[in-house]
Amino acid sequence: MSFYEGYAQRPLPPPVQVNGMQKILVEENNKTGTKDTIKQGSFIKLWFRSEEKRVMEQPLIRSDFNRHTYYVESNLVAITDSALIFVKRPPFIPLPIPLHLGSLDFDTVKIADITSFRALNRTIDGAVKGAVMMPTMSFMPEYFTSFPGMLFMMPSMQIGTTFFGDAVFRFHRMNRQHPHFRLTVGEMPADSMYYIKRRKLLNEKDYEWEIERLERYDKMYDRIKHDLSDQILDEFVGNRIISVSLGSMFVAGYAKGAQDLNTRVNISERKFVFGLSSEHFISQRHRVGIEIQMNRTEKFTSLTSGSSSMHITGSTGMILSNFAYIKFGLGGLYNERYKGRLRAQIAALDADIVSEADDENIGFIRSKRAFLRTKLTAEPKPYFMFGAGAVNTTLIRFKGSMSSGMNTTDYSQQKFSLEAGPGIFSRLGRRLTYDMSVKYLWSPDYTPSIGGLTSYSGVRLQFNVGYMVGASFVRMRRQLRAISTNRE
Repeated sequence: MSFYEGYAQRPLPPPVQVNGMQKILVEENNKTGTKDTIKQGSFIKLWFRSEEKRVMEQPLIRSDFNRHTYYVESNLVAITDSALIFVKRPPFIPLPIPLHLGSLDFDTVKIADITSFRALNRTIDGAVKGAVMMPTMSFMPEYFTSFPGMLFMMPSMQIGTTFFGDAVFRFHRMNRQHPHFRLTVGEMPADSMYYIKRRKLLNEKDYEWEIERLERYDKMYDRIKHDLSDQILDEFVGNRIISVSLGSMFVAGYAKGAQDLNTRVNISERKFVFGLSSEHFISQRHRVGIEIQMNRTEKFTSLTSGSSSMHITGSTGMILSNFAYIKFGLGGLYNERYKGRLRAQIAALDADIVSEADDENIGFIRSKRAFLRTKLTAEPKPYFMFGAGAVNTTLIRFKGSMSSGMNTTDYSQQKFSLEAGPGIFSRLGRRLTYDMSVKYLWSPDYTPSIGGLTSYSGVRLQFNVGYMVGASFVRMRRQLRAISTNRE
């Protein structure tokens, strides 16, 4: 059974794999030449143009009322030589009325009609939108989080997160006159898993020597492990970085106020900051994350003698800031010619390792190759970040004596805060990373001022040392485990 180029399809199974091959969609960047593979079942969103009117359900915020462009956001059901197949979007029913919708239909989109295209991970897309929505929801006026205000807030948030998602996961334009990307159809093996195949024996009494078989297996295993280890150094999507951060906060001059006579604590000078952060790569360049930073304030203590016992007056506290943020990668600092030269040198060393017979020379060549590969991996990558969160300034004064007891007064305040600024990121090997950023923090004025500050605003210099984990490492272990399982 085959697909036809009609605009609607009745339920049909995906194309049968022929000779172990399956259709794939290949997206190529015309400027850089890089290619991405999109398989059947991938979640994609696209715009396409049709001169004829199409009967397709459209989201309200994506509708083109002239009915010349159409939007599709769905899993890719099947791929033909010239078209993509999607499940037809069900009609919008505002009330929960049980209606018989009939059998499942399909929509066909010709590849030549596509004007914008983007393949993405649906879970990551939802996580990015949630990272923006949750801090915003926490500072919404109460009217918009209850009835009837939520009737206006929810559609507004949906529109906002939709266009925010388009800004983070930008569409790849495919204009007919000056296309930046193009789509083609290719093929790949349906199962590309590495496996070990036993040598065919002549009869039941023929055996392979155990040493010979293990030697062949070890060579194959080492080669595959080497290739995967090289590949993992260039993969970021789906990985996560757990970091320890250190830095300093330089309070802006306009944010400094009069001396705090209640706590006698001054927090307006440069302060040491430390904390933790977690980041998730949503693409090869961009990542989202959360962080919590703390800096201890100075302490104040005063002892005075009374008629019966010593009177103690003191103050202490801390500033705790937490943010949700996104970092937009700006590429790397190495130019393409320099990176090409490094790759050529690495390829030449790989050829020398294969041809070299002396173990001592092989060790020297491998150490030189490792140095060049680390140099290529450690390419500094600048970025620009933006985040939103809250700053909790806690100052507590205690006063009293041993005879009369101690009394405490809490002068804590919590304020909304924004941060933005440039930074630079680098990967030092397979897992270790470092990150340096210069951020400007802004928050509204304290009411009243506290600790000699009218607001917690200024420049923060921050260094992060991180450890990378995630999907690419799990995938490598799974593939190596599969090779070991198929060893016999």
